[in-house]
Amino acid sequence: MIVPAVGNSGSFGVSFYGKKREPRMTDEEHNRYIAWAFLANGIFQSVIVLFMFVILFAFLGAGASDPEFPAGFFAAVFGFALSINLVFLSPNFVAAYGLLKKRPWARVAGIVAAALSAMNVPLGTLAAVYSFWFFCGDQWRSVYPETVARDSDERPQINSYNPSRWEGYTRDEEGAYVHRTPPPPDWR
Repeated sequence: MIVPAVGNSGSFGVSFYGKKREPRMTDEEHNRYIAWAFLANGIFQSVIVLFMFVILFAFLGAGASDPEFPAGFFAAVFGFALSINLVFLSPNFVAAYGLLKKRPWARVAGIVAAALSAMNVPLGTLAAVYSFWFFCGDQWRSVYPETVARDSDERPQINSYNPSRWEGYTRDEEGAYVHRTPPPPDWR
């Protein structure tokens, strides 16, 4: 007989014959595995860049005897491809470092690295989906509580009175707030 688990918000999964099933992984472990996924994707992309070096040197070595061989063109194309690969490669290592060391900026770095590595099939896509699931949900809050506290303090507070003239509130002689229709803006 399968019975839904009941209890506090920490309960997870399905209960078999009244026994509560605990989560298999903690949020700390998810954080660590995401860091290792970014590191694996970064290393995989680095191997691909090294393979590009080997191919470039093979082309340059094969065309060295031909005076009309466009060695400068191949070097320029390779330099451009290398710079694009470094743009997509470096956030993986930055995010992995931040996640392993639990830096306050690690969540933002993880989301940026996930967005840039999502198109790198298969490791980048797996790391991106896993990190989007973790960082766009509520799981990250237990790993980075100082970020949650800082973000909650920086949110603007909604007051009943805003001194901006666009709100249309003014005070009358008694000090009460009175709404007046603001004039339309002059967009000329």
